[in-house]
Amino acid sequence: KQVVSTQSTGAPKEKKKKKVSAVKENDLGDMDADEFMASFGDDGDTNNVSKPPAKPKTKAKKKSKKSKSVNSDEKAESSEQNAEEHTPDTPSHDENIPKSGNVVKGLSQLEGKDSDFFKFLQENDPDLLNFSGGEDSDDLSGVDSEDENAEDVTQAENDVIESDAEKMSDNDPELETEITTEEPDLPESTSLSINVTSRLLKKWESQLEKNSLPTWKQLVRAFQAAVVTAKGDEPESEMKYTIVDPDIVNKVIMICLEHTSDVLKHHLGENPTSSSKWNRVKMSLKSYLTSLTELLGLLTSNDVLCAVMRHCKTMLPYYAAFSRLMKKFVKSHVVVWGSKAEMSRVVAFTCLQAVVKKIPTFLEDILKKMYVEYTKCSKIMNPKTRDNIMLMRNSLVEMFKINPSITYTTGFLYIRQLAVTLRSVIVNKKEIESVYNWQYINCLHVWVSVLSDCDACLQPLIFPLIQVMMGVIKVHSSPCFYPLHLHTIRLMLHLAAATNKHIPLVHSLMGTLEFCATINKAPATKPVDLTCVLRVTKGYKKTKAFQDGVFDLTYELLLNYISQLSQSISFPEVSFPITVWLRKFNKKCNNSKYTSQLKQLLEKMETVSRDLTDKRSSVSFTPKDLEAVTKWESELSESALTKYFNTWIKIHRSVVAANQSAEEEGEEEQGEEDVGSDDSEVEEKKEPPKKKSKKSKKVKAKDADLVNGTQNVNGESLETSSTDKKKKKKVEGEQKATVEVEKATVDEDAEFVDNGDVVEDIVLSD
Repeated sequence: KQVVSTQSTGAPKEKKKKKVSAVKENDLGDMDADEFMASFGDDGDTNNVSKPPAKPKTKAKKKSKKSKSVNSDEKAESSEQNAEEHTPDTPSHDENIPKSGNVVKGLSQLEGKDSDFFKFLQENDPDLLNFSGGEDSDDLSGVDSEDENAEDVTQAENDVIESDAEKMSDNDPELETEITTEEPDLPESTSLSINVTSRLLKKWESQLEKNSLPTWKQLVRAFQAAVVTAKGDEPESEMKYTIVDPDIVNKVIMICLEHTSDVLKHHLGENPTSSSKWNRVKMSLKSYLTSLTELLGLLTSNDVLCAVMRHCKTMLPYYAAFSRLMKKFVKSHVVVWGSKAEMSRVVAFTCLQAVVKKIPTFLEDILKKMYVEYTKCSKIMNPKTRDNIMLMRNSLVEMFKINPSITYTTGFLYIRQLAVTLRSVIVNKKEIESVYNWQYINCLHVWVSVLSDCDACLQPLIFPLIQVMMGVIKVHSSPCFYPLHLHTIRLMLHLAAATNKHIPLVHSLMGTLEFCATINKAPATKPVDLTCVLRVTKGYKKTKAFQDGVFDLTYELLLNYISQLSQSISFPEVSFPITVWLRKFNKKCNNSKYTSQLKQLLEKMETVSRDLTDKRSSVSFTPKDLEAVTKWESELSESALTKYFNTWIKIHRSVVAANQSAEEEGEEEQGEEDVGSDDSEVEEKKEPPKKKSKKSKKVKAKDADLVNGTQNVNGESLETSSTDKKKKKKVEGEQKATVEVEKATVDEDAEFVDNGDVVEDIVLSD
């Protein structure tokens, strides 16, 4: 009433200026929640909001808004006077605070009624506009949290859990959408964080069985604390929960894996982003998926890792809503695919396949990441790593078969990169180690496997790949690199058989076979499995074991090459130079083992040539008629050379497997003997031998002379003693030579320096 009277009687301007300054001093940023609530009316109308006057930029605007600012100042003063003139009979200040529903309604109407004041709130104190909690209902009750003690916070959390359980027991399934407040925000202090216990987990688990969304949000916070504990880092000050016991960490992870997908599927359905509850769940879901991706890099147990990856596979629809998280998902699974146990690799590969089916646009990114990871993991080839590299290669080939067009662009890029590397080596032979390594050979093996079973669009990549492999053989012709040459020839034979292409490999095979014509006089050493070797040392290449290994591998590849040609109508003409060269080789070679095998091969070649010549004599078409030629070749039965090759390869592999098993058993027995010999040496050291007297030595010498004298009479001791001495000298010489050769062992890393990955990481654009 007093305010109205002053306006009617025309109060002086100085009094109005004081009122405006009082409102300015009581700025909205300094007001607490109670004062802000008091500025609203009982019905939640926004006309009673005390609005601080905005500073006008021009004088014209100042005059136009002068009346509005005076009215708002008078309304603010009237509200302050009403608050100061409370009597004991009047209701308290808390009773005048409007309900949350009216406040939300008033704030929603504020933008339309007073847009200037709404913009002022957005610029200075936007938290007041989020009074209803917005997307996350956990932050609504944090208005008065700064005035509460730690005991009140923990008590409020227990009350919230009990009240939430009572609400979720209601029959109405849509009641959860009305829930806004579960727990107050905690102050930024680790002393007020809640320690997760098994009792609390049981309460959460019982509520999660009813698909409680607020309880799941609290579980997400506990899951973040579990991941931090698994990392070994100190918990952050903003974290609500802390976990100290490792058993609690495992329980939290298992509860998340068991209930998360069911709760999200219940509330969000099959299309999460189109659900009405998506905004409420979005932030909690994002934090959960981030922690879940980080957990993959921390796990060491194979079973737990597989369980987490299977859970990630079920969460793919939610990963798809966040593009950055999807990229992290792909990266983490590619790392598991390239570094963990066999079962984990398989599960990671199935997850990557599911990503491609869900989002086909990620295929190119996944292929490049998998190829780079494969090159990193294929630097070392030995019997232990061979199976893992083979698994990675086969799975990578399966991914390349999904989309041939993307495979063509990716294959063109990486085959060109291999060709550029080869060209730099041809120009500068000092960089030979960048090509003559397992990483380069395994990359060639991948593309041979991809192009062996390919569509018509990938056929143009076959010729450049063959040219690269032929160039690899011609870089260095030293016998030390014969194992690498033979591995490359094997790849070309596989590609030729799969694509029905003819690759001239006779010259390369005859060059390696010529090395076996002369017998090496170096002492025998332990043979080496050339399937895991690319090069040998100069000392080892002169040994008989290396020569035998090169001949066996060359003979196998030669048989394979000739058996492929035996199904061609032109075999009699193509095989003629090969037979001539093999006959010359048999005349030079002094090793009966080699010549006997080559004689069998020559006999088979002659019989097949005669048979094909007889069959061709009744043919009516000409060589120009390619369709008739291919039809005639397809009707041919299995040749004698093909049968011989199949039987020989089976026998050879069985013999090699038997020798390897025998060597492993011998190594185990030697290890046991070495352990026993060490124990005996220790016992002998404890008991020092007794000193022998000179008399005993003389007596033994006389006895030996008598024995030798009786043996010399029979005419046996002289010959045997002289021959034994010669044998001992030979054995000692051979032992010294073997020691020298074994010192120059087949060590690929001895001379070559690894200059990093052959395949560079490609920067992928978003």
